[in-house]
Amino acid sequence: MKALAWYTVIFNALIIIFFILAVADVVPKPPFSTTEAIAWIVLSVPVVILGLMVTRRWD
Repeated sequence: MKALAWYTVIFNALIIIFFILAVADVVPKPPFSTTEAIAWIVLSVPVVILGLMVTRRWD
């Protein structure tokens, strides 16, 4: 379960970093609107937080 949590944290953190780099014009813009990109970030932040909570849980 922790492996899945780490995968989720890393994947969603990379999505957030990509969108930040796209806004800074370091990487090409994604093929959708800015509103959709903001929605992705807003929905990815809780996933990262919950994933970190799961990885820190002692079994």
